[in-house]
Amino acid sequence: MAKKATKETTKKSTAKAAPKKAAAKKEAAPKKAATKKADTKKVSTKKEKSGADNSIDRELMTFTPYPELNDMRLEQVRFMISDQKLDAMIVTHMPTVRYLTKFSGSNGALLITPTDLHFFTDDRYEESVKTDLYDLPNMTVHITRDVWQYMVDAKVLAKIKNLGFESDRIAYTEAVDIRNVIRPVKFKPAPKEVEPFTMPKAPVELDHIKAACKIAESVYETMKKKVKVGMTEIELQSELIYEARKQGSEGEPFNPIVLAGERTSMPHGRPSHRKIKKGDLILLDFGTMIEGFGCDITRVFCMGKPTKEQENVYKVVHEAKQKAIDNLRPGINGKILDEYARKHIEKAGYGENFKHSLGHGIGVAAHEMPFITFRKEENVPVGVVLAIEPGIYFEGKWGIRLEDNVHVTFDGAVPFTNAPAELPVVK
Repeated sequence: MAKKATKETTKKSTAKAAPKKAAAKKEAAPKKAATKKADTKKVSTKKEKSGADNSIDRELMTFTPYPELNDMRLEQVRFMISDQKLDAMIVTHMPTVRYLTKFSGSNGALLITPTDLHFFTDDRYEESVKTDLYDLPNMTVHITRDVWQYMVDAKVLAKIKNLGFESDRIAYTEAVDIRNVIRPVKFKPAPKEVEPFTMPKAPVELDHIKAACKIAESVYETMKKKVKVGMTEIELQSELIYEARKQGSEGEPFNPIVLAGERTSMPHGRPSHRKIKKGDLILLDFGTMIEGFGCDITRVFCMGKPTKEQENVYKVVHEAKQKAIDNLRPGINGKILDEYARKHIEKAGYGENFKHSLGHGIGVAAHEMPFITFRKEENVPVGVVLAIEPGIYFEGKWGIRLEDNVHVTFDGAVPFTNAPAELPVVK
């Protein structure tokens, strides 16, 4: 358990609540909500009561983009609280915390009650939270190094009997320790109850993902110009990271995968000191980030003339990817979507060479719900952004995977990236 801070403070947000029903209608259908006005929330600068804290920089926050879809997310969480017979829900999974609050730090928690919000972080972020949070109505900011003991001491849980928590995100031993601290409050498991509400993306979030995708595709084109025979995988990876940062990426959603030759047969191989040779296939699996939102693409090209089999397998993988994308509709079962690509690969005679899942959601985290896999059934909601990535691998020889990012709308999939239809050649 973290050491308790010597100084603990609270700050009260004073924003007035935004109209809820209008927000829900706008964001339910992304194609009708794609206006800048819908994603800009002006914050009231009036003190609602004497003694209200005025440490939040209102000038900076006045035009901070606010996704009105977030109002609906909080409404959905509160409906879940009522439906599950809870009194409150504590969110500790950092990507979900970021969706709901905009907080970009590494340590934070959000307590959601039917009427209030309580945000907790430590003193490393005491200054940054003044501008690094949405100015949500009825939200109190608490600075502490020991969230659970602080809740007890500050009587934050005084009116709470049943507290839900993300049991799929908190280890069992940690949950037991927390339960012992907050007794007699009941600590009730609520796995995967909040994350689904963050799957559909707001227009401003989509803009960030699209911007990241644009950078990633540009970086890929640059890498084809920079790659040289004799470079190592790690050297090419370093060039990729540098180029992405130079073009505006904030960072990497995950450690980029850069593989050459026989090492491309490893779906998640790590870059090594293996030197690139003439005739090698090169696989790049990477992402870029804008405002905390990332993309995830995979590209393959050949250093010189490819074999006929490589050209044919590339074509099969590309067709399988397109087969899945062309059949994307809101509400489709992920298992069925996976089948569209998998059956095409099986029909081509490579079924045994495609062993991983077809795809996943992307956003704040590199891999988010929903997961598109043959292993389980999970429906695809409207508004989600997916990474679709079929692949064919020949152990110890070579492999090809292509990955594109698409936005699921009521009219089908809208591509944010487009892998070449034919295997690119670098001479």
